Amino acid sequence: MLKIQNAVSETLLIPLYMKYLDAQEPAPILNDPAAARLVPQIDYDFAKFRLARRSQIGTALRARYFDQLTADFIRRKPEAVVVAVGCGLDSRYERLGQAAAHTPFYQLDLPDVIALRRELLPPLPNETLLAASAFSTDWMNDLRQRHPHSPCFFVLEGVLMYFPEPDVRSLFQNLAQRFPGGELAFDVAGSFMVNHSDQHDALKHARAQFDFACDDDRQMEAWADNLHLVSAKHMTDFPAARRIGFSYWLMRTIAKIRNSYRLLHYHIS
Repeated sequence: MLKIQNAVSETLLIPLYMKYLDAQEPAPILNDPAAARLVPQIDYDFAKFRLARRSQIGTALRARYFDQLTADFIRRKPEAVVVAVGCGLDSRYERLGQAAAHTPFYQLDLPDVIALRRELLPPLPNETLLAASAFSTDWMNDLRQRHPHSPCFFVLEGVLMYFPEPDVRSLFQNLAQRFPGGELAFDVAGSFMVNHSDQHDALKHARAQFDFACDDDRQMEAWADNLHLVSAKHMTDFPAARRIGFSYWLMRTIAKIRNSYRLLHYHIS
């Protein structure tokens, strides 16, 4: 049985399994090949997450949308570098295929996760694994030295809501200071979701809990003068979210539920 000591690190298995479930659908939203082949190899009690339909649809929509943002950044910035902060076992580089074939990808996570990733999802050409805390500045300084003139695209997917706000604020400030011209794609949980994390369809079966709540899409602009909101998306902005069922209509009609989860895109000027 796979055991990961860090409770937050263990949550990487939730999106992996959600992508696996999506891949079994007759018409998948994401159709992630890595998740389809990895889940059967991992000895873990995934069955406890099987009924998390909202998370299944949401995870697939989030990953597909961040794939699109990443591919668009690469098209606009031929010298781009992509960094997945808290990468878990995500396979964005593999999913993008030729669109990212010549783009350096850095996969960053804690040492135990990177060790697991190295075993199950070995790096492809142009892919580098970084074993470090997201909140350390050492990896940032090293990345800047390796690519002093390259614009960087940072993806923080399913990460920020598990940490205290001061840590999240410091992370954004450090990135803003070092990577002008870069962009960030990340998801945030509002107060309603954070306060009811014990009722979350998947997280209620895990050891971790949500911490950081963000109710203002422009909150990060107050953290650094060069952080600027580009766009904000709700789940209801994606037609495929109708597959969630009744909860979709709750999100459409009740603002605090609709705003409890958003996908944000920021620019570092």
